[in-house]
Amino acid sequence: MLTSLFAAATLGAAAPSACLVEIERAIASELATIQAGMQVYASVPPDERDDRQRALMAETMALLGARERPVSRLDLEILDRAFAILDSEAVWDRADDRVCNPDDTSWSIFCALHQASIEVTGEYEHRRTALQEVRFIIQDRSEGRDYAHRMMDYNNDPETDFAAARSTIASARSVVADRLAAQCPE
Repeated sequence: MLTSLFAAATLGAAAPSACLVEIERAIASELATIQAGMQVYASVPPDERDDRQRALMAETMALLGARERPVSRLDLEILDRAFAILDSEAVWDRADDRVCNPDDTSWSIFCALHQASIEVTGEYEHRRTALQEVRFIIQDRSEGRDYAHRMMDYNNDPETDFAAARSTIASARSVVADRLAAQCPE
C-alpha cells in the first residue's frame, strides 16, 4: 500500500523529498495500526483482551482522537473529489444509510467520501485522515447532539442543510491543506 500511496501522492513530481517519503510511511503505519486495533475491537471481547491487545486498542483510540495526524496530497485529493461529487443539492442524499454503491446517483456526505476515497486511492480507508477531519468538523458543529454515526446522523439531521453538509468537506479540506503545507516546508 505504501508504494501505491507514494506513487499516487508524487505523480508528476520530479523527486519526492525525504519529508514526503517519511510522511507516507507514517500514514501507512498509522492506518495499519488502526486497522489492527479495529480488528481486535470487533473480534475480542474487552474482558478477554491480553496486554498487547489492550495496548493496541489504546494506541488506536489515541490515533482516532488525534487532530494532528499526518496528511498527504491524497487526503487533499479525496476531499476535492468528494466536494466535486456532492456538487449540487439535487445529488445530495438526505437519507444516508451508509450503504454506498459506485452507480449511485445521489450521495450523502459519507458516500461522497467513500466514493472519493476509492477513486483516489483505489480502496476505501474508513479512518484515513481526510475522513477523520470531516468527522472532527461534524463533531465541533454538532456539540450536544447524540449521534451514533457522526457522518450519517449529521447528514440526516433536519438542522443540516446542503450548504452545511458541503461545507464540512470544504472545512476539512482547509485543515488538511494547512497541515500539508506545514508538514514539509521547503
